[in-house]
Amino acid sequence: MSDCSRRNFLKGSALLGAATVIGCNAGGSANNNADLDTRAFATPPKDAPTNILKGQIPTKILGKTGEKVPILAHGGMYDLNNVMVGRAFELGINYFDTADCYLGGQSEIILGRVLEKQGKRKESFIVSKDHPHQPSDMLRTIDTRLEKLRTDYLDLYYIHQLGDGEYPKECVNWPKSKEFREVGEQLKKQKKIRFIGFSCHAGILPQALEAAAEGGFIDVIMFRYNFRSVNSDELNKAIDKAKKANIGLVAMKTQGGRVSFKDKADAFKSKGFNDAQSALKAVWADERIDTIVSHMPTLQIVQENAMAAMQNQISEAEQKLLQEYAQATNHLVCHGCDHICSPHVPQEIRIGDTLRYLMYHDNYNEQVWARELYSQMPAQTRLAILQTDYSRAEEACPHKLEIGKMMAQAALKLGNHI
Repeated sequence: MSDCSRRNFLKGSALLGAATVIGCNAGGSANNNADLDTRAFATPPKDAPTNILKGQIPTKILGKTGEKVPILAHGGMYDLNNVMVGRAFELGINYFDTADCYLGGQSEIILGRVLEKQGKRKESFIVSKDHPHQPSDMLRTIDTRLEKLRTDYLDLYYIHQLGDGEYPKECVNWPKSKEFREVGEQLKKQKKIRFIGFSCHAGILPQALEAAAEGGFIDVIMFRYNFRSVNSDELNKAIDKAKKANIGLVAMKTQGGRVSFKDKADAFKSKGFNDAQSALKAVWADERIDTIVSHMPTLQIVQENAMAAMQNQISEAEQKLLQEYAQATNHLVCHGCDHICSPHVPQEIRIGDTLRYLMYHDNYNEQVWARELYSQMPAQTRLAILQTDYSRAEEACPHKLEIGKMMAQAALKLGNHI
């Protein structure tokens, strides 16, 4: 990380990040098709805030794509309906990130219908994702993505959550593999996609970033990045390498895993600050980041985040408060570096995934979704959580987390462990 980048990001050390895109299978169960038009073409609620902002959100060039994109983008784990999309365009947000599994598989359908109805497809930058067993699977699954989104092409197509438990260990090398390169080339030649990439919040992130830089064909990477990541030399070197390769860099999970902001909230409010807005500005302070994909399920959140984007400098007062928070809470939050602790527990134990689901439960207020994700882990994995000695993993943790206690809390909060 360049001295300038690190210095600017440290000025924005943040805690909360207006809720950022967080993973898969979110948003509850699927509704039937009779619901879709009602959800897609919703009218504004009576108490919906009017757009009082002047101007539009600033833009940046998304790496080697050459595309000019807003520095704030919409996540897709909520209804991107007629109202939300209309307000987004008013504010200059034309970047929509969705996936095969968001909203029980219906996020793409709702967004596709709205953009078709509004005639906004060509003005939009649409991103979607899949979970292939191997990169070549994307040659088949792309048609489902296009059909649901009612479009002939995607602007950007990701392998979703690269490095999570569903993928083989060798997936870390996919971003420089011949197979993945050929998949991207073929889909581009068929004009089904414009750009190719992957998303990642697993412990393999530094290695995956470096592999992408070495491979030379990845256009964009969306990855977990927040104030808790900035002091990782390994990660920052990898980000620098990806940036030098002119790969577009998209931040997600900018919260950094909220613990409790109650003790700091009054200090922010007394100074006229919104803690969520400050967290976003902290990420924008790192000039390597091209845009943030944010979870904005209400017009109020959209408007607050847009205001932060239009005034994205972070103040010295915010800097001080947020740095204090970071120093006080780093030992309470999983940083996603489970490649360090996991070798010290049985193979079936998934520390990173389990603590991420606990974060969704505690910090994102997504209890139902967190339990659903937890229940999808193999039964033997859930059973082993309360039967495992985590002492060696805790010794290895660079942030001194009480991993055993946190894993027990996850088992208790997320449901039966068998």
